[in-house]
Order: sequence, then C-alpha cells, then structure tokens
Amino acid sequence: MKKILKSRQRILGMRETQLRIATGESAAARGSETNLEQRRDQLKALSVHMHKAGNDCREGRSLHAQLELVERLQRAGDQMETAIGQARQHTARMERQRIAAYQKREMADRLVGRAKTSVEAETDRKLSEQPRALPRRAMERSA
Repeated sequence: MKKILKSRQRILGMRETQLRIATGESAAARGSETNLEQRRDQLKALSVHMHKAGNDCREGRSLHAQLELVERLQRAGDQMETAIGQARQHTARMERQRIAAYQKREMADRLVGRAKTSVEAETDRKLSEQPRALPRRAMERSA
C-alpha cells in the first residue's frame, strides 16, 4: 500500500508541474493577445493621424504618399486583426489545457488522499491485530 501511495504522490507532483506549465503558457498567450491589441490600437491611431495629415497636404505628391501610407497602415491593421483572432484561439486553447491540467491534478490529489486513508486504515488494522502486552504491575502480580 505504501508503494501505491508513493506512486500516486509522484503522479501528483507531475500533475502539479503540468498545471504550473499550463498556467504559464496561458498567461503568456493572454499577454501576447493583449500586446497585439495594443499594437492594433496604435496602428489605428497612427492611421487616423496620417489621414488627417494627408488632408492638410497641398501638393499632389505628398498627398499621394500620405494616402499610400494610410492604405498600408489599414492593410497592416487588417493583418493585425487576423493575428489577434489567431492569438485569441491560441489563448482559448491554452486555457482549455490549463483547465484540463487542473482537473487532472485534482483527481491525482483525491487519489493520494484515498491512498493515505487506506495506508492509515491498514496500519491501524495491523496494530489492532497485534497482541497487547500486559502492564508491568500486572506481570509482577501474576508471577
């Protein structure tokens, strides 16, 4: 029984490590998603600023250059939206893995608890089956 307990404790340690790894990966994915969203907002702000600056241009060449820059920024914004969508999917996948790791760790914890209870019950049973020694005074009286 003690071997089973030690085995289950090793499994619990492994499950706890897996949970820590999954939690770290989930946090990293969330951080990446947040970073991409911030960059998208910066691109939008820059695009709006460049569009306004393009309206103030008097020469055809500079106006054309400004509008081309705005168009490129908008394309970059669209690509950023795609990247954000992929990052959200990755975050959701990492979160599902974290939840699965948490559930597996909980199951391993319950199994360790059951194994401890079994070991304690077996120890108590063995102790109760042992013959009891008489106290010294009782031994002296009988002699």
